[in-house]
Amino acid sequence: MKWRHLFIILTAANNLVLYLTRNCLYIAIVSMVDMKDQSRDNTENVECGTTKRNGTEHILLSKTSFHWSLLEVDLILGAYFYAYTALQIPAGFVSVLLSEKHVLNICNVIHALITCFIPFSTTYGSNSLILLRFLMGVAGAFIFPANAALVKSLCLKNEVTISINLMVVFQGIGSLITPVITGYLCSREDFGGWRSSFYVCGTMHLSYATIYIFISNTKLFNDILLKNECSTTSDGSKLKSLKLLFDWKVYAYSYSQFASANPICFILLKLPQYYSSILNVPIFQNGLINSFPMIVYTLAPFISSIFITAMISRKIISPRLLYSIVYTFSMTIALLLFSVFTKFIKCNIIVGMTIFCLALFCCLASHAIVFSIVAKHSKYVSLSTGISNSIGNCAGFIVPIYANIFTENDIHNRENWHNVFFTTGFIGFSGILTLNLMLWFGKHNPYLF
Repeated sequence: MKWRHLFIILTAANNLVLYLTRNCLYIAIVSMVDMKDQSRDNTENVECGTTKRNGTEHILLSKTSFHWSLLEVDLILGAYFYAYTALQIPAGFVSVLLSEKHVLNICNVIHALITCFIPFSTTYGSNSLILLRFLMGVAGAFIFPANAALVKSLCLKNEVTISINLMVVFQGIGSLITPVITGYLCSREDFGGWRSSFYVCGTMHLSYATIYIFISNTKLFNDILLKNECSTTSDGSKLKSLKLLFDWKVYAYSYSQFASANPICFILLKLPQYYSSILNVPIFQNGLINSFPMIVYTLAPFISSIFITAMISRKIISPRLLYSIVYTFSMTIALLLFSVFTKFIKCNIIVGMTIFCLALFCCLASHAIVFSIVAKHSKYVSLSTGISNSIGNCAGFIVPIYANIFTENDIHNRENWHNVFFTTGFIGFSGILTLNLMLWFGKHNPYLF
């Protein structure tokens, strides 16, 4: 292995620790908040062997510290994405204008320190936690494009595709180990319970950020960076690419990415609450169960990208028809799983885990299609991916909003959750229509086929 390859791997691994600190809250929130107090309906509703309190079903998962409302919980979950979504495009330009290495290192440290500070901030109420998650989103918005730019600068031209996919793999690995680590720490009150999950994850991120600062400032690293920068071009710096910001067709394509991201964000953000409130899964098992979809999260982008590349390179089918078929088929399967098959979960955790894993795989395959359209067939990759990623991540705060609307009266009511699943499916269906209309009927396509 050449030194350049090692540096590419170490740089891409920044995504692992980024997703470790970004996602640990999604499991910890179940342990932090007393979800049994969220039921306003006092009618009897026996679900999966729970016990009754004042006529409402509940189960105590662990020692909880807060009695926040569902609205507060969903604002906490979505706060990260407000900043992360809004700053994707500006962050892309900053990483071009400034040194991506310095932007990455500074924001990595900030992201890690904020994570460690979260347990202390909760003593001042939910608003302080919402603010910290928003600030984490600001740092995260700069980390991702800076990391991608740095990986590209370390690569030769024929290594770019594999290296960018390596970032996605580390992203999946981070999402895979986070539920396990967080679930275990939250279940151990002798270690500090949910507070320890933020300390441990934040410390791991800070440790790696410190090591990477040292590595990225070595002479060998900088020599390779300077040597390879000339072999890759940053098309986002071209001023004429700004016209994409005012082309409505770009946003239409990006909406289809948002549609496929809705089920993904539900699985990442709300699935732990579903498991705890409906299936009564204890916190450690909750973390373990939520790690299985993350295996899919790691493998699906690679499998779909290999399939797409093979089909196009062998000219078996035209790219336009391939994108239409794969996106439509994958999203249709995902929508059926969410809208229909979730009714068969009942109290069976294995059935539920299987349905959500299959749905996640289909949605990620659809996601890969939109990414191929935007990245492979665009003149201005940096800006077009920034726009699509910005719109796609809107799902991160929209999913908690409509989930709260439907589960506000009773989070332990199975029918309320079915309404959430149906809404997720309806948004996905609108993405199928949008993408196919743009592929087949959109004139003056902003992307080159």
